[in-house]
Amino acid sequence: MSSDRLPWDAVDRAPATPRVKNGLLPLFTRARALRTVWEVRKAGRKSHLAGTAHFFPYHFRRTLRGYLKRAGTVLLEGPLDGRAMRRVVESGSAAGVGRSLAEALDTATVLKINAEFGAPAPAFSVHPLYHEIFGRDPGSQLCVRIQGLKPWMGFFRIWTHYLHEHGWTFRMDVDALRAAAGLRLPVHVLETIDEQIAALEGVPLARILEFLGAVDWTEYRRDYVRHFLAGSLDALAATARLFPSYCESVLDRRDPVLHERMRPHLERGNTIAFIGILHCPRIIELLRADGFDVVPSSNPSAEF
Repeated sequence: MSSDRLPWDAVDRAPATPRVKNGLLPLFTRARALRTVWEVRKAGRKSHLAGTAHFFPYHFRRTLRGYLKRAGTVLLEGPLDGRAMRRVVESGSAAGVGRSLAEALDTATVLKINAEFGAPAPAFSVHPLYHEIFGRDPGSQLCVRIQGLKPWMGFFRIWTHYLHEHGWTFRMDVDALRAAAGLRLPVHVLETIDEQIAALEGVPLARILEFLGAVDWTEYRRDYVRHFLAGSLDALAATARLFPSYCESVLDRRDPVLHERMRPHLERGNTIAFIGILHCPRIIELLRADGFDVVPSSNPSAEF
């Protein structure tokens, strides 16, 4: 079988060699080396802080395994089990609690969303916004239901579907959880699902509408990937300022809580904490104020 026909997982298991690392393999695999990891030291004890992308077009499984094999404790931002996800879905319903995202969208934004998905603009019907965004075929791949959803839930339904259409099918936090389970490592979460839902409830509708209607999604997506792969924290933050959840309820209020809850584990050492990349700037600042030395980590699995 020629190399261009190898399935992704077979290519990802190929032996690492200097030629592979610096050659053409990245053209044929979704595997990449992770450059958003920091070494955290205090009183002779070492841990790691890893900034994650919740959805991404590449995976970092080999790098993750390299760090996890050296860890004794794993911290995740929040729960990822089915029960927690069902709680998110239930909380995202706008039934009886106010305006849904579908009701807040204007015609120009609807047409822009249509264009992003490459769908035609059908005529209005009994459910005009639903049909304008996703077409009339209820079996269509674009039938992502936002009718009756709160603005934050409707937005993430649209956005994650858009990302999936462009190959963003990998979930770094889920990969970390699975790898930790395979290594039988203890896993702790830093927040409850209800705390995370409360943060999403605070995402301003104005920011959601601005992103959907005015931001160039393609440019945003490409900039995010480029900066994340390079490990450019400042550039990532500058790009993400456009994103709806770059706001007080999601970052400013939660960063001190995440820091306070991970600190005892980091002080004991031998811990790796996985948190969303945009939490890292403030948390690194807070850790340094606590007397931790925080520096970019060398990659234990640089060849892939």
